[in-house]
Amino acid sequence: MNAPSSVQMRLVFARMCRFPQKLLMTALIALPVATALAAPTGYSVNSDQPLGDTLHLIDLATGTSQAIGTGVSAFGVTRIDIEGLAMAPDSSLWGVDDDHLSLFQIDKVTGTVVTDSEKSLVGMDAGQFNDFGLTFTCDGSLYATSVTSQSLYQIDRTTGNATRVGALGSLGVNISAISSIGFNPVRIFGLGNGLLGDEGPVDNRSLYEISIDDGTVTLVGPIGAAAAPYSQAGLSFDDNGDLWAITDRSQTGDNSEILSIDPATGVGTVQAVTSVLGFESLAIAPPANCFSTQPSDELPETAPVPALDSAGKLLATLALLLAGLTGLRQRFS
Repeated sequence: MNAPSSVQMRLVFARMCRFPQKLLMTALIALPVATALAAPTGYSVNSDQPLGDTLHLIDLATGTSQAIGTGVSAFGVTRIDIEGLAMAPDSSLWGVDDDHLSLFQIDKVTGTVVTDSEKSLVGMDAGQFNDFGLTFTCDGSLYATSVTSQSLYQIDRTTGNATRVGALGSLGVNISAISSIGFNPVRIFGLGNGLLGDEGPVDNRSLYEISIDDGTVTLVGPIGAAAAPYSQAGLSFDDNGDLWAITDRSQTGDNSEILSIDPATGVGTVQAVTSVLGFESLAIAPPANCFSTQPSDELPETAPVPALDSAGKLLATLALLLAGLTGLRQRFS
């Protein structure tokens, strides 16, 4: 059998290059779409368990959840009314219990209170039924809202001392879920409660922006008719800066809805329904966009080298492979 000529070999190699090139082009086109459709996981607490609250990890794209441990407990006492969750800049998970008026860190592996982390809340203007919202900011400051007092508080997590921001009742609406984004300015968004009491009318099913200077709110916009009636909610930005909510519909006997929310308009889109009843808190990631709006006098003298996330690295790798194959094809043509 005669050996193939150099011309034949170049033709074969060109055909081999052509198929991977088309494949890579398809992958490059499809990758941004797949990334845009991806949804993160988030932590929430099932607050309607008859024997106490249980931490869950929820797939926000499907609503499926996995219980972590058998109940959030400390010192042999199971917490039964965890109203708010938030993730600190160091990725530690914190919760606030309305029944015990306490703040504590939750172990994300065992679902129990981290030893010696629990602190009693001091300085709140109201007792129980606060329906707390909870969030950290980029610098580690911790804020909470109370439905009972309709006020914003800053909490020292090392002591539990709560300092009210602005006047008592400055929120003017019942907000049971908050989440922050950005640095200078810090922006805190809050979601209004859906139902007042067990048989109350629809309240403020809207997104608000809360001032950390005086605790007042600015209406962003209503969630819209796509979201079913709910009583309380959880709210959290993911690490990409996308805003998510989970709504508690246990008063109507329905499982929680997972919503993506446009922070510019307040409009919510239902993404999934959970398989478990009674979620009313949400923590997805540490505060997002912490360096995107940093003041110029705090920027380093040398501009930092941009870093890519996992999707960006994959995209860059595929682009390099495509460029290499194109170069080889041109060389042997």
